[in-house]
Amino acid sequence: MRQALYNELPEDFQEDEMLLIANDKEWRESFIVFEGDKEVGLLEVSLRNFVDGCLTTPVAYIEGIYIVGEYRGKGYGRRILNEAKSWGKSRGCSEIASDSELDNLEAQQFHNAIGFEETYRIVQYRMDLE
Repeated sequence: MRQALYNELPEDFQEDEMLLIANDKEWRESFIVFEGDKEVGLLEVSLRNFVDGCLTTPVAYIEGIYIVGEYRGKGYGRRILNEAKSWGKSRGCSEIASDSELDNLEAQQFHNAIGFEETYRIVQYRMDLE
């Protein structure tokens, strides 16, 4: 599921990142939702000190969420989000935030359907400091 969610990232980067998540349960967590014994969804969440559109700190931030295609629209996203919300509350958060790519209309519809409100539409940039 993680490969489907982050398919543009190299496998070695993903392995390193999974180790970071596994070894840092205070600032990062991942959740899996099941249908019987089958894993049908993944959500990764972290704490961020600052999030555009939020007024509090820290903020629980959904780094990624993936529900297997045939299980979408059946409540698994809401169920796994509730786990992330509880995790955030247990760490002092009063807000949870997320994002999606500008062209990912399915993700935007999902966020709207489960109660998120849109805050901004931007293109982000970065630069190495030499």
